[in-house]
Amino acid sequence: MSYRREEEQAVYRDPAGVPVERRAVAEERVVDEPVAYEAAPVRNEVVRERVVEQPYVAAAPMRDEVVSDRVVEDESIDRFSTLDLVSRVIWFLTGLLIVGLVFRFIMKATGANTGSSFVRFIYNSTAAFVAPFRGIFTDSVSGNNVLEVSTIVAIVVWALVAFFVTWLLGILLGGPSRGVREYRRDVRRY
Repeated sequence: MSYRREEEQAVYRDPAGVPVERRAVAEERVVDEPVAYEAAPVRNEVVRERVVEQPYVAAAPMRDEVVSDRVVEDESIDRFSTLDLVSRVIWFLTGLLIVGLVFRFIMKATGANTGSSFVRFIYNSTAAFVAPFRGIFTDSVSGNNVLEVSTIVAIVVWALVAFFVTWLLGILLGGPSRGVREYRRDVRRY
């Protein structure tokens, strides 16, 4: 028993007119000797078949050519970087405020000692940001522990304010273009 290998290679055009190279490789099992006893004949079987299709690229003839590269920058790049910087600063300050408000909520809920300078600092620094929301809901008091709902409302409202301010700045300062750099390559063949 032996194997026979056939290779077929062709170049044709697909429906879009692009040349495509097609290469097919098939291996068959072939019976060389006749069998002495009476048995069903063994047919040639295709053992492996592989068909590969890929775009055909012919080598371009060598020509003299001049290549020039240039970078075209959009004038809104500076606006975008300024907008990006302002947005990052707003979110950084909002993050600091939210962390302070979360500390305030946890300390009030656990009944932290107001004699501690750190607790007083957190309460005093966040009091102005919680003050507009006092009285919306009643606070639940149990001994020294206070469930200050106004702090939770302040966290949500200040996060939404930061979101809408950065969104509005993006609309006002962003413009239709987002500072795209475009690289252009001109090739002239002679």
